[in-house]
Amino acid sequence: MGIPLYLLVDARQKTVTLFSRPDGARYHRREDVEFGETLHIPEPFGFDLVTGDLLPY
Repeated sequence: MGIPLYLLVDARQKTVTLFSRPDGARYHRREDVEFGETLHIPEPFGFDLVTGDLLPY
């Protein structure tokens, strides 16, 4: 579908997962961080996501 990045926030597990580099069938890169860590979100957005303020439930 041409979605370059897929961000999944799991508040129960206190993790953030970023899937990137799609080829039409699957994403070829996966990055996982725990709440409190910083995750770099690449272009076309280009910013660092600070997860320390995310709240678990």
